Amino acid sequence: MTIGPEIDARRAGAFPFVVAWIVILLTAGISAWTAFLGLGVWAPVIQFGIALFQTSLLFVLFMRLKGAPSLKWVCAVSGFFCMLYTELNIKWRLE
Repeated sequence: MTIGPEIDARRAGAFPFVVAWIVILLTAGISAWTAFLGLGVWAPVIQFGIALFQTSLLFVLFMRLKGAPSLKWVCAVSGFFCMLYTELNIKWRLE
């Protein structure tokens, strides 16, 4: 028994993936919009929260990481932290 939408590519319909894609596009627009609001020190917190939400959608739906931990999880988490380190390193160098 699975909880949530079926994400197996052979049995899943396109609807959850289309909705996730639209939600990711909308949250990308919200993230770009918050960059111009002048939120001060809260801007990075809000933008990283949005990025975490987008990443979790990508991990669960598109990368099919829903389920028990496995080597896929290890690779996905290490890739996420590598991406996070690269992004923070670039941001700190620009300041």
